[in-house]
Amino acid sequence: MDSDLELLFPESYIESTRERVRLYRELDEIPDPEALESFANQLVDRFGEMPEQTRELLLVVRLRWLAMDLGIERIQLKNDRMVLYFISDPDSDYYRSPIFSAVLDYVQQNPRRCQMKESINKLTLSFGNIRSVSQAVEILEGMGV
Repeated sequence: MDSDLELLFPESYIESTRERVRLYRELDEIPDPEALESFANQLVDRFGEMPEQTRELLLVVRLRWLAMDLGIERIQLKNDRMVLYFISDPDSDYYRSPIFSAVLDYVQQNPRRCQMKESINKLTLSFGNIRSVSQAVEILEGMGV
């Protein structure tokens, strides 16, 4: 994921650089929603209420899982826009799958909310007015995975 949003453990929340780095690594390896919830609870227990940047950082994990389920290879969240990049192989079975059909249905039902574009071996889906990871998660959840 590529983003210009502030997604981090602020120094004011976790003072130790070594601890922040360890927690970033641990967060990157979280396998499922239960483990993510446990991780969040441990942060609150150890460091107190999470700042917004940290809540959004934890949502990135959920966003990644949703994106993978939808066949999205890359997400860009910049300049209040979200651009989803689909599997680059145009001959992939993915493009004949029920998952891709659900994405197309979403696009057809929401023509003012998103725009699908195809360029040289790249299929993208763009959304405007996306100012947070939580908004991005909400959109991907709405695609019917």
